[in-house]
Amino acid sequence: MPGKSRVRPKNRRGPVPQQRRPSARDVAGTWRAALIVVAGFLAYWNSFSGPFVFDDVASVVENRQIREWWHLGGLLTSERELPVAGRPLVNASFAFNYALGGLDVRGYHAWNVAMHLVCALLVFSLVRLTLQQPALRDRFASRASDLAFGVALLWALHPLNTEAVDYVTQRTESMMALFYLATLVASIRAAEEPSRRRWPIAAVALCAAGMACKESMVTAPVMVALYDRAFVFRSLKEAVATRWRLYAGLAATWVLLVLLLLGGARPHSAGFSSGIGVWTYLLNQTVMIVRYLYLAVWPWSLVSNYGWPAPLTLADALPQAAVVCVLLAATLVAIFRWPSLGFAGCWLFFTLAPTSSVVPIATEVGAERRMYLPLVSLIALAVVGSAAVWDLAMAERGTSHPSADA
Repeated sequence: MPGKSRVRPKNRRGPVPQQRRPSARDVAGTWRAALIVVAGFLAYWNSFSGPFVFDDVASVVENRQIREWWHLGGLLTSERELPVAGRPLVNASFAFNYALGGLDVRGYHAWNVAMHLVCALLVFSLVRLTLQQPALRDRFASRASDLAFGVALLWALHPLNTEAVDYVTQRTESMMALFYLATLVASIRAAEEPSRRRWPIAAVALCAAGMACKESMVTAPVMVALYDRAFVFRSLKEAVATRWRLYAGLAATWVLLVLLLLGGARPHSAGFSSGIGVWTYLLNQTVMIVRYLYLAVWPWSLVSNYGWPAPLTLADALPQAAVVCVLLAATLVAIFRWPSLGFAGCWLFFTLAPTSSVVPIATEVGAERRMYLPLVSLIALAVVGSAAVWDLAMAERGTSHPSADA
């Protein structure tokens, strides 16, 4: 019309972006994750007033480095034989707590509980992603959220994890586990979105961070490759051909671990110079592994200090050694014939191996916190295995399971 000007919209390249609405699956995952966090917090809220015990005195109360947190060199190179020696990220976390609240124990416990809850959420994500992989998709994808929720909730509340949460110094275990689980999740996402470089970079960075928390992280690069073989690719050769760059990056983080250990972090308490023979320690570990498996099923009479390795002979540990050997053999057979099932066994033994095999730890023959990561596979086997058995029972009756995943 005369006298009036029309405002023309600015040209845009491509379609006008539309706001993404959360899907039913997103909502289902969110409320399940919220329930895991709430349940885990309620289970451990009464731990906030627990005093410093055992190694906490050396790690926190008498640790000079955390009082001078601005001296980064001190945090990176702790005194030998300290529980945080060779574990700079854990030492830095103590410095963070000290900077905020001094020796107020509540802040240290709050950090431990937070780490445990994040680990539980990562377990939820890892199991859900795994059940949606090609090897398991047809059988479990429709119930992936429900089954992952069951695994994560049981793991978060399992009494066997109490030491790793309540014992302040043992955040070494939960922080390492956090990065271990996150490395697996990032590597899975990298396989699902191969065009995005952020996931492989994140996986390598997370793996390196885990190496700076505890030596048990050493098996993470191997577990990523075994996971790909079991759930993503048809063979290990195909996995290596497709993802060799990721594997090389993850393996490169071993260099960081070697550098952290070069100074001999705990030569008198752990390692081949600790005064405990390899054979003696290995026999002791067969006994401890069987006990761990028992506690995973029936967590009764938990022990905070198992003491030094005993001078066992093969005859003393023969029943337990036989059980461990049978389980190892079953795992080896399964990894070739039923890779998904075999991976669960590999997870158990590989995550236990750094502390419960041939490298002696003179001051502790066993520790229940060592089951923090291995327990994931045992609970996953129980939950997902129960679902599989239920499916078989329903199939015999001529019915099928309802799709429970929203």
